[in-house]
Amino acid sequence: MDAIRQRLIEYSLFAELDRETLNAIAARGVWQSLAGGWELFQEGVTSNNLHFVLSGRLIVVRRGEEGDEVVGYVRAGEPVGEMSLLSGEAHSASVYALRDTEILTLSRDDVEELIHDHGEFAGALARSVLVRARHPKASFQQSAPRIFALIGSSPSIDVNARAKDLATRISRYGLKVDWMPVSENAPDSRTFDLTEEAHDVLLLAARVDDSFWYRFVIRHADRFLVLARRDAKPPRPFPMTTEAGERVRKFRLVDLVMYHEGVPACPVTEWMDAVGAARIINCRGEPCSERLARIISGKSVGLVLSGGGARAYAHIGAVMALREAGVPIDFVCGASMGAVIAGCIAIGWDNEEIEMRIRDGFVRSNPLGDHVLPVVALTKGHRVEERLEKHFGEALIEELAIPFFCVSSDISEGASRVHSRGKLRDALRASIALPGILPPVIDGDALLVDGAVINNFPTDIMAGVHRGLTIGIDVARRGAIDIEAFRDPPSFFAWIAQHGVKSAPPIVSLLMRTATARHERTLKIHPADIMIAPPVPGVELRDWDEYDEAVSNGYNVTRSVIDENWDSLGGIVKAAREAAR
Repeated sequence: MDAIRQRLIEYSLFAELDRETLNAIAARGVWQSLAGGWELFQEGVTSNNLHFVLSGRLIVVRRGEEGDEVVGYVRAGEPVGEMSLLSGEAHSASVYALRDTEILTLSRDDVEELIHDHGEFAGALARSVLVRARHPKASFQQSAPRIFALIGSSPSIDVNARAKDLATRISRYGLKVDWMPVSENAPDSRTFDLTEEAHDVLLLAARVDDSFWYRFVIRHADRFLVLARRDAKPPRPFPMTTEAGERVRKFRLVDLVMYHEGVPACPVTEWMDAVGAARIINCRGEPCSERLARIISGKSVGLVLSGGGARAYAHIGAVMALREAGVPIDFVCGASMGAVIAGCIAIGWDNEEIEMRIRDGFVRSNPLGDHVLPVVALTKGHRVEERLEKHFGEALIEELAIPFFCVSSDISEGASRVHSRGKLRDALRASIALPGILPPVIDGDALLVDGAVINNFPTDIMAGVHRGLTIGIDVARRGAIDIEAFRDPPSFFAWIAQHGVKSAPPIVSLLMRTATARHERTLKIHPADIMIAPPVPGVELRDWDEYDEAVSNGYNVTRSVIDENWDSLGGIVKAAREAAR
């Protein structure tokens, strides 16, 4: 009983309770352990107990139309099940141990007696209920992942050295960090909890084996980083969880860290599927280690590029300004022409190569110049496909230097399609398939068109990809179309006589603007942390030869925005520069 009482007073919920009340709670409570992945109670089941978390962490999950949804987390020192118990209703969600967890359980009768006999207990419980009711999302903000498992999949990967190196890099971002090497033994749960509480980040080094330490690591980590070599194949099944932990496994993000060494033994996708990777970080040198440090620290930078036809050239100027200022880009995505520029960044091209390839592919001649009498589109699309193949070749999204995705629109389902693996040029072709201008892409039963139709500025998707800073560049907000071109328009043949067959008629601008003009409701929910909106004056969506004007505008506007937001960016830039030295 003394041990329970001593544990309780460590937490704010119990700290102000008198000794008599604490003794009563300790005498009635049942102290028990819940292994990582085990269920505490199920949604829809009648509530008969109140639980207090003494160590570890619980995850609260509710069934939804699209599967299980995370409702929140319960940390050490917090109650769970109190609302259902007090209301007499069934549990509104299921609760599982996200890692090995110790709990103190009180029966309904014990709770009623404590409320009746000890007013302080009733008050403490009431305050807890009110806080959760007023701040239902607080548990997400307070439960950022702290414990990261670095799992070496090959004996040749020195996982201890990599954990030590990452700890040093993470400390540059002002975080308290520690790491635990591969071991034969594991600390007791309380010692481990105290270590976690004393740090912002705790790294656990482990190797894939059947040791007690490895089983301890996979039960306790909030996130996994599987370190793999390109010249090896993954073991199957990959031992990432116990059978009991299968239900919560999908809520514990896995990153595949692929070291490109030796002769490739299998496709990267084979590793991704084996470990259930949500993201892949390809390592070909120093920038990868620093990117990992930012990802773990919650300091990564995600860049979102909107569609906007030729106005998307402004993205190139913006990227030049970001690179010049030393702002790293850790994740990049885009829609439509923004996806093409994002692909250039992700593949690893420097400023000069991006300019050379975009000029060759889009500026020197109209990429939409292969006009036909329309059946499904105004152009054949062959010119665009040839240029995508010339410049992006056989590059695979899962092997790019910077993690990348782009979006297209599945108009058969009325939903966005996220492209995060496969040939880069195929994904870009779908993302720029402007309805009525380029033929759509058929993928099985899906009919894919320009990503801008449903989500021209996917900040909402980027928000689910990383925990850091999101920079959004939107070139399609205003001034994208010349209204005067639609006042008393000439006939088709009069237009041809005046402008020739190589110039695109105003209908092309109209269709392009229609595709990119959708009101972005998602911005209100998941806006960019830093918003850049180059006005790109004098450049319409179809002005493919207005490269220099758009690039210059994007550069100048971005330089100003960087200066205005240096408080947010300065620390990240400083740490990146220190690492570069």
